[in-house]
Amino acid sequence: MKRWLVALLVLLAVIVLVSPGIVGRLAERNLEQGIEWAESENPGVSIDTETYSRGWFSSEGRHRVVLDGGQFRDAIDSEAIPSLIIDTRVEHGVLPIGSMKPGLASTVSTFHVDPGNGQLIDLPGKLTSNVSFSGAADSHFAAEAGSYELDGTTVAWQGADMKFFVDRNGGKLAAHGTVAPWSITSEEGRIEIGSISLDADQTITDYGFNVGPVKMSIGKISGQDESAAFTIGGLEVEGDSSVDDGRVSGGGRMEIKTIEVPGFGDVDVLIDVAMNGFDAESLGAIQKAARDAQASDDPEVALQTLMLEIEDDLQRLVSAGGQFEIRQLDVTLPQGKVATNLSIDVAESAADAEFNWGTVLLNAKASLNVRVPAALYDMASMMNPQAGALVAMGFLVKDGEDYVMAAEYEQGLVNVNGAPMPLPIPGM
Repeated sequence: MKRWLVALLVLLAVIVLVSPGIVGRLAERNLEQGIEWAESENPGVSIDTETYSRGWFSSEGRHRVVLDGGQFRDAIDSEAIPSLIIDTRVEHGVLPIGSMKPGLASTVSTFHVDPGNGQLIDLPGKLTSNVSFSGAADSHFAAEAGSYELDGTTVAWQGADMKFFVDRNGGKLAAHGTVAPWSITSEEGRIEIGSISLDADQTITDYGFNVGPVKMSIGKISGQDESAAFTIGGLEVEGDSSVDDGRVSGGGRMEIKTIEVPGFGDVDVLIDVAMNGFDAESLGAIQKAARDAQASDDPEVALQTLMLEIEDDLQRLVSAGGQFEIRQLDVTLPQGKVATNLSIDVAESAADAEFNWGTVLLNAKASLNVRVPAALYDMASMMNPQAGALVAMGFLVKDGEDYVMAAEYEQGLVNVNGAPMPLPIPGM
């Protein structure tokens, strides 16, 4: 009996005293894998480990996140590139002391901004995470209300409460929470941004993009300086997508509420789009090439050569067929609402057929409907007499208080408001 008791005590000692060191190395490796994954998912972003001190029961590290893509460098008026500094304390072991939850590790991270001169600016809030043995991280970011002043500029915030879940191995991403209103005030002017909310439950795919529902809203945005002022009533974006048997489908809706344009009036914008049945592998390759081009050292040159790089993927995409719709594109102006919808249906090509753009266009179908208020058309005609040619050529016809265009395309023939117009197709 005593021997069993001694063996049990030795086993417990090994678990309590030895396992934290082993788990600490596993936690460090998990962090390294997370950095590699984040960099691969975000071209133009580099994450450097400046320090990492691994102890027996806890470790501490500092990481620097830099947006070093060409577009970002071109956008800032400085040779010094600002960066985000993340200081993290990791408690590891079978039972991390700080969280009292079984798992690989628990972490607490704080954030700072380096403007480029090494003088760190503390950011509000902290991120607490619990990392499971599978590598999944359940995190919570919380920040209380506060303000910060630097060189005559005051940034004030009312707090934030966000929850995140990341499981790279299980292919899951989620984010839910709210960032309360905040503002920036200086001698030059003031900007106010309303509450931001985010709800997303995403699935990581093997195609380089995520699918699943996402919804984001931003409250009223306003700004003012010595010469002008602007106000946007709010922004709402929501969408959903899925992949089935290598085909991606989805839709999205964006509404921009009440843009106040001085001297013109209020403008509202609503966009509703959908896509169905596109080849996921080709679409993912095109998206990755576009992201890499934007993050390159010379984005302008990279974007100019982008078509050459994605030509094969683009051909595979259209050969596989699919449907794209702008179900609703409404722009509401003081003169009335401009309403547009567009539908494009690309037929799937035969598997053994040689690719030809002419054949693709010949087998495609499309429709376009536009409705323009007469008051807006009359104003445009006064400002630019060439706009009147749209009616003379039959592209717009009067329909009550509006001008409309109904266009259809099929088998190389465009029909606009009942008038056929053959379309030259290259190579046919």
